[in-house]
Amino acid sequence: MSDGLARIRATLDVRPPYCSGTCEIAIEQSMLFYSTATSGVRKINLLFHTQDQLESLHEACQLAVYGHDHGEVPKKLKAGRLDATAFATQFRLENTGLVDVVGQSLLEGIAVGRDIRFELYELNIYGAGSFVGPHKNATNSDKMFGFLDIVFPTLHTGGICSLRNNERAWLVDFATMLSEAQIPLVGYAAYFNEVEREIGTIVSGHRLMLSYKLYFVSGGDSPSATMISAPGPFEPSFETALTELVNDPKVLPNGGYLGFGLRHQYPVSSEMRVDTLRSCLKGSDAIITRVLNRLPLSWSIRVLYRDRGSHSEQTFVLHKFISDLSQQDLVWSHWDASEKMGPGAEFVRFDDELGNDDEKRAGDYSKYSEDVVDIIQMTEMPSVTNVHS
Repeated sequence: MSDGLARIRATLDVRPPYCSGTCEIAIEQSMLFYSTATSGVRKINLLFHTQDQLESLHEACQLAVYGHDHGEVPKKLKAGRLDATAFATQFRLENTGLVDVVGQSLLEGIAVGRDIRFELYELNIYGAGSFVGPHKNATNSDKMFGFLDIVFPTLHTGGICSLRNNERAWLVDFATMLSEAQIPLVGYAAYFNEVEREIGTIVSGHRLMLSYKLYFVSGGDSPSATMISAPGPFEPSFETALTELVNDPKVLPNGGYLGFGLRHQYPVSSEMRVDTLRSCLKGSDAIITRVLNRLPLSWSIRVLYRDRGSHSEQTFVLHKFISDLSQQDLVWSHWDASEKMGPGAEFVRFDDELGNDDEKRAGDYSKYSEDVVDIIQMTEMPSVTNVHS
């Protein structure tokens, strides 16, 4: 591996898929109003409250069981939930600076012309004995990229939040974080939608949390006039290393592709043209495209298909669409890719930066070289889908 390619891979090393911390809250933002089935509308001050008020809020919630597989679950072990239509709060994200924090920390800076929309969708309250088992929150839009949890300073212990992705885990201890504060604070954790979340058992007290869905919004559709444009922490060094690589005449002497594996997951569907995700890229994926635009280098999003044939042969195809591979009689060969998978598909051969065969992805293309395009794997290309036939 050349020094240039090694530097590029080092600068794109995986960063945590979340950000967390505390944020000061004004006293006038601490009031919460909610409806009950028997006594109409009630209110609670989330900074100055009694235990009875928290219990009343818990009673007004829909009771949902998390992390229990079967059997009758005691009421005290159930988490309470209110849909956003059943409560109102004076807490406003736009007054906290968290919009900038998420844009610059979680997204590592976002492109000019994009903004973030925060959609409040539920309130959760957890009493002693409650916990949330490992799960991923549902995604309802290709513009949705993550979630934000806001934890209020209600006195409690336990309930450590675990965030997991790609066999790595991170812990956020809201209870300790908030108990040590000398001023009114809320805790927050923003994370991408592919992250699995788990909340440990609440030992004592109550945890109260607001949850938001995070969306990309085009500049013209955004209700906010503020645009965020901040370079990612590794963006300058990545741009320098990539510039040196593409200006080296020994790299891809016959032309071809630089292939960057996406680090984050995105919603796809059968027959979908994947380039429609250009405006939805997250974190380091978006940083790569910003640098490519500045160099400038043309780029597109493709799906990489690998067919493991008989013996040790492998066939690789880049395609613009998510193809339906459910046909049991689909057999790939070194014929024109478009005849098998439709327009927009092409065979590729993995090389190193000097044009030599990539031994890990070798294929027997010697007789069909005129039909195959060279590609260099710049970063790991993870796979979450396999079809066996």
